Amino acid sequence: MNNQSGLQPPPGSFQPPPPPPPPGGPFEQPGQQQPPPPPPPGYQQPTGMQPASGGGGKTWILVIVLMIILIAGGLVFASWQGWISLGGIEKLWKKTPTPTTTTTPTKTESELAKERDATRKSDLGKIKDALKKYYQANQAYPEAKTVQKTFDPNCILATTLVPTYLDKLPVDPSSPTYYYGYISDDKTFELTAVLEDKTDASGIQVGPYLIYKVTDSSVETPTTSTESELSP
Repeated sequence: MNNQSGLQPPPGSFQPPPPPPPPGGPFEQPGQQQPPPPPPPGYQQPTGMQPASGGGGKTWILVIVLMIILIAGGLVFASWQGWISLGGIEKLWKKTPTPTTTTTPTKTESELAKERDATRKSDLGKIKDALKKYYQANQAYPEAKTVQKTFDPNCILATTLVPTYLDKLPVDPSSPTYYYGYISDDKTFELTAVLEDKTDASGIQVGPYLIYKVTDSSVETPTTSTESELSP
């Protein structure tokens, strides 16, 4: 009787392939993943396939900061040149010019007194010119047997010379402390004023006052009237 356990399949019959060996070798546990094999010697990974580093974000921040600085600098420069206004911020770098004050030298009392005396002489010369014109028209001067003060609106000169020969009758710059006096007999006249400068040689000392006189025949220096043209 033949032993079936030792039977061999007849030649040419179908034989199933042997089962594949377990993955990872005999020592690999089921479900365990093995690392990829190392690259062969001399292999270099392509540049475009290298993993991106984390420095790209910092570069963009730096670019944005530089752009802000450039824009701010351009605005400040334009404001400094006066091309644009930044709402008053430009006062921080623009200097406001300091106004220059001109100090007028203070005149002494003596200088002021000489100026007032010059005005007095000029005023009496104007009154004399008007009296000469009045005489040419009337063949007489306004008569005043007592001294008339020109600051009095009712004095003889105010009623006869204004406004035909004078727009306004001059009065002493220190009126009413001092005044211009007038007296006439209708053929001659005398105008007087008090001078404050006691050293003025053109004055005549009368008591405590230095009197400046102008008459119909006097010649003043400098000449204040065209006397040769106005004389009768």
